[in-house]
Amino acid sequence: MISIGDCTVDAFIHLEEAQIINTKTGPKLSMNFADKIPYKSLTLLSAGNCNNVAVGCSRLGLRSAYYGTVGGDHNAHFILNSLHKEKVSTEFMSIQKNKQTNFHFVLWFKKDRTILIKHQDFEYRLPAGIKNTEWIYFSSVGPKGLKLHQQMVKFLQKNPQIKMAFNPGTFQLRLGLKKLLPLFKHTEVLFVNKQEAQELVGAKHGDFRILAESLHKHGPRTVVITDGLNGSYCLHGNAFYRMGIYPHHPIEATGCGDAYATGFTAARIHGLSIPESLRWGARNGASVATKIGPEAGLVRFTEMKRDLAKHKSFQAKLIN
Repeated sequence: MISIGDCTVDAFIHLEEAQIINTKTGPKLSMNFADKIPYKSLTLLSAGNCNNVAVGCSRLGLRSAYYGTVGGDHNAHFILNSLHKEKVSTEFMSIQKNKQTNFHFVLWFKKDRTILIKHQDFEYRLPAGIKNTEWIYFSSVGPKGLKLHQQMVKFLQKNPQIKMAFNPGTFQLRLGLKKLLPLFKHTEVLFVNKQEAQELVGAKHGDFRILAESLHKHGPRTVVITDGLNGSYCLHGNAFYRMGIYPHHPIEATGCGDAYATGFTAARIHGLSIPESLRWGARNGASVATKIGPEAGLVRFTEMKRDLAKHKSFQAKLIN
């Protein structure tokens, strides 16, 4: 399994003095302007969608490698050392010494977070060695990511035996559906949340089956749509499933989507069914929500098997 996409160092700032204001466009985080605002704690963590997935797949018993780009600074060493500790191969990592490593600020308030993001203007080039894999997980890249998209499409055309799980990141989603279509045609599993699905297909309704079908017709063989604490949905062929939430007590939500995608993808690589893969995804996402940051709660293979064996009634529901 090779994960492809940007990595970052996340600074988790635990806020105490803030407010949530409900507006017509959704809830907004509010703090006093031009003021000194105390915070409860600060935690630095290695992160990024594909970084999280690479670590998660390693913990779930897969040989995991990562192609991402870092700068020539101490944050790069922090990320590389973190990957080594998790037994993730960094042989494909790109170091661009004239750039800074991505650094994001995670404003953690109550049980959710607002992330201030900045992706460096990295140059992307797919390493030749990635053809020796059966699966690729592709996610968030920066402003020049369209070039990498084009490289990915050519690579997958030449290597049709390789399956790709795709979870479009912020800048990729901003490209819009039309520019993502070449990748969709080579996507084995597509992961999006409800809002992302609505934006991609230009819909305001909340009918998950119609949303999934609207994405499925453009190429992805399996479409997974997550809906936070309301659970998730999956369209595979003509079969449509709903998966509930694994019992847990959430602390904060950073990385839950990545963890869900990790669990689902790892289960598929292990040869498990769609319903069982949904269980793996839900279990992994719930576990991450009980810890600070996107990786501390990632479940290990033995834990996954043990926990799901204890909750045999926790099953995906087939919706006709």
